Amino acid sequence: MKRRIREFFQSIGWVPFEGGEVKVIGDEPANTDYDPNLGPSAVGGPIEVKPFVDVPFPAIDLGKTDNPIPAIMATREFTQTCDFFASNPAAERSLVSAMSQALIYALIRNLRPQHVVEIGTFRGGTTEAMSRAVVANRAGAVHTVGPFDRDLFAPVFAHWPADLRKPVSFYPIDSMAFFMELERRGVRPDLVFVDGNHDFEFASFDIQCSARRLTAGGFIIVDNVAQAGPYFAVKEFLERNPHWVDCGCTPGIPDRTKAFDRGRSNIPGTDFMVVRAPTSYLLGARPRSFGEIVWNQPRVSGLRIACIDPQKSGTLHVQCVLRGFTDSPVAEVVAEASRKIGAGTSNLDVKFENPPIVQPDCIRYSVEPWLIWIGDDPLHLRAVPIPI
Repeated sequence: MKRRIREFFQSIGWVPFEGGEVKVIGDEPANTDYDPNLGPSAVGGPIEVKPFVDVPFPAIDLGKTDNPIPAIMATREFTQTCDFFASNPAAERSLVSAMSQALIYALIRNLRPQHVVEIGTFRGGTTEAMSRAVVANRAGAVHTVGPFDRDLFAPVFAHWPADLRKPVSFYPIDSMAFFMELERRGVRPDLVFVDGNHDFEFASFDIQCSARRLTAGGFIIVDNVAQAGPYFAVKEFLERNPHWVDCGCTPGIPDRTKAFDRGRSNIPGTDFMVVRAPTSYLLGARPRSFGEIVWNQPRVSGLRIACIDPQKSGTLHVQCVLRGFTDSPVAEVVAEASRKIGAGTSNLDVKFENPPIVQPDCIRYSVEPWLIWIGDDPLHLRAVPIPI
């Protein structure tokens, strides 16, 4: 099914601009194949982009605080970060404030992420701030998603310096297709900026899919909380996930009589709410999956678990769904096992007494692990479980 969906997107020209290059499949390449040497009239007006420079930022030890944002915003260096983005020509192409871009930049510089995701590209103003941060870190990739933004972003992107273009991939697809693509590639982002469709259902989907793929200790930044959709989506998420941290600076003062309310954000100078994932992966009584995993064989023997020493004992229940894909109906086999875990446990392999097996001539295979922990406290994992 996923292969067919991907083929459909390719058939209509929805493929990413990867690694700083614009790649187009379809019948209308003229809409995206922009020449950076064209005059201003060809791209709707002059486009100015500053060259890459090392922007000052406050260095904060993210390992010593669950919420680094108050400390970041209180420093003298953060004022300098804000000054740069306020004077940057990209500010005129962005829908967020200079302080918002400065905060994203400072978080990325301190987090040093491998993967940064932006849902909602527009003309790439915030994308540029993200790219500047990962280039300064000398590591990382920026993935920006906008199903309707190709003609807005491509002419600006063509004017970026090569060093800023290099880490950026643009995906002219919707966020559902994008998150499926991340899962297919096995990519887990460290920071996600949610600024897509602002209806509650869409914002909630983007937040929940981001949380499912996010690395431990990562950040989700939700924009436009003055609008009811994003605000109630993130509030509901926090209610359902009490171990996540609301990284605010000041209490928001929501007006219960208004749907559109600029007093909701708890981060001054922004329209953000920022949430941070626990620094470990948590298991509890509610079944949890970290997503389908691409597999390379018709059998799975068990699951490798990396625990953080539990303080109290409990029982871990594991199920793995092994699927084999062919042109005929999908082969699907489920195996399960349970394991008592006590204090002092670290790494363990949960083996299946009867490992699931499907036919060996499938085009591809996948494993979907599910875990349930029955104990007084959540079980903390150092890493996402790995099939064996």
